[in-house]
Amino acid sequence: MAPSLLLAFLLSVFFAIGAHAESHTIKFVNQCGFGSPALMLNGNNVLNGDEYTSNGPFSGIAYLQTGYCNTNGENCTLMEMTLINSACVGCGSSADLSLIPPHAYSVETSFAYYDGCDGVGQTCSSPNCQNSAFFVPTDNFVQKECQTDNVNLLISFCSEASGLVGGAGSAPPSGASNGTNNAPTPSTNPPSPQSTPTETPPANSPPSSASTTPASPSTAQTLCSAGSRRKRQNNNIPGRFRRRRRTTAMERQNAQPILHNSY
Repeated sequence: MAPSLLLAFLLSVFFAIGAHAESHTIKFVNQCGFGSPALMLNGNNVLNGDEYTSNGPFSGIAYLQTGYCNTNGENCTLMEMTLINSACVGCGSSADLSLIPPHAYSVETSFAYYDGCDGVGQTCSSPNCQNSAFFVPTDNFVQKECQTDNVNLLISFCSEASGLVGGAGSAPPSGASNGTNNAPTPSTNPPSPQSTPTETPPANSPPSSASTTPASPSTAQTLCSAGSRRKRQNNNIPGRFRRRRRTTAMERQNAQPILHNSY
C-alpha cells in the first residue's frame, strides 16, 4: 500500500474512533452556602472543582459533604449514577437518589440530564420525598434513565437541577456552582423574627376604637354588688341613729289635744 494511501487510511480510522469516543461530564451546583460537593469513584473523591469529565462509562456516587457524611455518603442524601452509552434497549444511563439507611436526608438534592434527555431528573427537598428517592431497595420507580449517547449530568444542592438546565440542554456556567455568587441563605437558618419591621402609629393620632377596652363584666358586677351592699347596710341602720324628719306646724297643731268645756 502506498504511503499516502496508508496515511489516509490511518487518519480515517483515527477520526472514526474519535467521533465515536464515549464521554460524560458531571457538573455540580451548590446553592446551599455551605458544604463541598463530593464525587466518589471506588472510594476516592475524583472531583477537582465543580465538574468532572469521564472519557468512557462512569459509575459512582455523589453527595454534599457537610462534615457529617462518611465516605460512601452515610448520614447524608445520596446521589447514584451510571452514565454509559446504550448498547441495547434499556442499557443506557441511569441515576437516582437514595435515603436507604444508613443514608439520611441532609440537604435538598436534585439531578437532571442535559445534552440529551434534557431536564429529566429527580428532586428530594424533604425527608419525606417518597416519590423521588429510594427508601427501600424495591423503589425502582424513582430511577431516571436516558438512552442518549454521551449524555451529561447536572447535580444540584439546595436548588432544582431541572430548572437550571438551559432550553438548549446546556448546564449553567461553572461559576454558578461555587455557592458564593448570590447564593441564598439555606433553609436551616431562617431570618430572625426581629427583622420584620413594626409600624408605629403617629403620636397625635386618636386612639383606635379597637384599642378601647370596655369594662369587663366581672368589674361591672363588682361595682353593682358593692352598691347593693351599701343600700342594704343603710336600711339596717338602727332607729336611734337615723336622722329624724322635722314636723311641720300643721302637724304640731293637729297633734295638740282637744279641750272640751264641761258644763
